[in-house]
Amino acid sequence: MGIEKRFDPSPAPNFEVMKIPKEFKLMGETIRVKYVSGLVFDTDNTGEAYFRRNEIRLQKNEDGWRINPEKTEHDFCHEVVHHILFKMSERELTNNEKFVDTFAGLLHQALTTQK
Repeated sequence: MGIEKRFDPSPAPNFEVMKIPKEFKLMGETIRVKYVSGLVFDTDNTGEAYFRRNEIRLQKNEDGWRINPEKTEHDFCHEVVHHILFKMSERELTNNEKFVDTFAGLLHQALTTQK
């Protein structure tokens, strides 16, 4: 997960953006990241972790639904945390959305503010 600078033409300072990978490895297994249509309409979620498929699905921008890039980055971190906890056999924590979302928010902040 690299960080790249994105130019923002507004008077606000430039901000850093995560480069969300197409895939990454956890415990030797490849986790694929896919952008899909209709996820938010079908499940009311903008990201989902599929453990047995080793997959993360993120809602892509489409007509009727636009997502702030920072929201997508957070969703990615959220689903990565789910996968990590699942690989650790931490089923109770895997299902604890408050823990997962707080951890993901902290992870996202650490990755996007590093110098």
